[in-house]
Amino acid sequence: MNSRNKKILKVLSLVFILVVLTGCTQNLDANNQLLPGRAITSDTPWSIQAGIFDFLFVFPIAKFILFVEPFMGVALGVILATVIINLITLPLMIKSQISAQKMQLIQPKQEAIQKKYKGRSDKASQMRMSAELQALYKKNNISMGASFLPFLSFPIMIAMWQAVQRIEILYSYNFLGFNLGETPMSHISEWPYIVLVVILGITQYFSVEINQILMKKQKGYRPNAAMKSMKYMNIFMIVMIVYMSLVMASAMSIYWITTSVIAILRALYIHYNHTTKIEDDTPRTYLDKKNKK
Repeated sequence: MNSRNKKILKVLSLVFILVVLTGCTQNLDANNQLLPGRAITSDTPWSIQAGIFDFLFVFPIAKFILFVEPFMGVALGVILATVIINLITLPLMIKSQISAQKMQLIQPKQEAIQKKYKGRSDKASQMRMSAELQALYKKNNISMGASFLPFLSFPIMIAMWQAVQRIEILYSYNFLGFNLGETPMSHISEWPYIVLVVILGITQYFSVEINQILMKKQKGYRPNAAMKSMKYMNIFMIVMIVYMSLVMASAMSIYWITTSVIAILRALYIHYNHTTKIEDDTPRTYLDKKNKK
């Protein structure tokens, strides 16, 4: 099994584990009304009997939003909860993005090693190639595990979705002309919901493309097959998020917009505060040497 298939298998395994943890518990009835037994209010007991995932993720988010609601409202509570969650995961996300940028910078060297062993499928050659690649990663302080850190946002997204669905007060709360508990699809002809989805689409696009836009400014940048396939994945992600925003409570759109804005600001911070250091600290690449000749 090659490294690409291993990565896909790991991602699928993660998704499976999350589905098992969250379960398929229904929160809404056929009329999209909150089921009484699933509602979360200030008086709802925060107990592990609700399930491990609910206890660790859903209830903390829901209870926090309900705690700040009397002071700033549900919508701003969702925004504040999103900001706090992103601040908690900020060190991990910065590590992941720096690792991704380093991988781009050493891409010429990595390709040179792979070219060196091209057509040599014997076990000894494959082991030597793997050893050289690992040495290259170690020399540049690159952790392959860091590439999976962004998937931490997936359980958080599910937890936020569960929380906003189950906060009872949310269904009677209006913000900037739209109801937080209603889906944009059910009000698709009303301009507040149209504007909400358009803003979400724009911010989501720049949040997934900002790294590629900034990486083009780096020394030794050149597109490769992996980056092209990533572009198609980014397009799929944008379409998926926009679709989900249409069929989920409007509060989720606020969550995604806030997350996207934070992702853009984080990428800009890393580019202007870390990228230059990465370029200075990373050993001269094969492409640099070739151009010099």
